[in-house]
Amino acid sequence: MRRYRIAEQGIMPHFVTSTVVRWLPIFTSEPYLKIITDGLQFCREHKGLLVHGYVVMPTHWHLIGSADEQHDLSGIMRDFRRHTSKAITSQLEADHNKLFLYVLGKAAEAQGRTDTKYKVWSDDLHPESLISERFFLQKLKYVHENPVRKGLVSKPEHWCYSSARAWIEEVPEPIEIDLLG
Repeated sequence: MRRYRIAEQGIMPHFVTSTVVRWLPIFTSEPYLKIITDGLQFCREHKGLLVHGYVVMPTHWHLIGSADEQHDLSGIMRDFRRHTSKAITSQLEADHNKLFLYVLGKAAEAQGRTDTKYKVWSDDLHPESLISERFFLQKLKYVHENPVRKGLVSKPEHWCYSSARAWIEEVPEPIEIDLLG
């Protein structure tokens, strides 16, 4: 398997995608969606994450982000995925979602994981360095139009778990957006 790497060059933005194993539609209700947005907001406030764009979809999320000069994006993403994985499995246990827990348990077992009972995230983040304004805007449009392409909303700004409203209507909810200088 080809492994992608985050190029640590100052605050270069990256397009990052993380998918739930087996494409399980975990992010279909408020508690699960908030795990992702709250986690991103925490990383923004405490770990040096700069959020330039994002969307949370039922089976995955996309982020256009970078790290401030004192932090590295790889470390932030590692911590974010670790924290959200634990929060998601805790919520699934609280909701008695035995089917999803079974699938996540089998995914951990299949990889021979002994450090955790469940595996939530697929292995790779598929990061892409956004080296030009044109490429950045192309990926931002892709991120914002994702819920429209999937038939979840008719306009990007109607999807609450996206930065589209921040970019289109200048409404910084649920996460404030960091503009590139």
